[in-house]
Amino acid sequence: MKSKLTLSLPEKTILQAKQIAIHRRTTVSALFAESLKQWQFEPGPPFKPENHDYPDDVRELIGIFSSHAPYDARSARIREKHG
Repeated sequence: MKSKLTLSLPEKTILQAKQIAIHRRTTVSALFAESLKQWQFEPGPPFKPENHDYPDDVRELIGIFSSHAPYDARSARIREKHG
């Protein structure tokens, strides 16, 4: 099953993607899909920062920052529209 995806990219990046796709005789969508395949990896054990050897000043920051993306109205509208 195929679905549409909208990306916001700099115009220069879009033009580069189109040029690469033309050169490779493919589409930008196929180019993007192939790029994602190259980034795939087997999931390993979860990363636990406390198990790594960090300098003391860095170790003090562990747990202060959240890895969750901030919630904003634009993201909510996108989720409503696209699920």
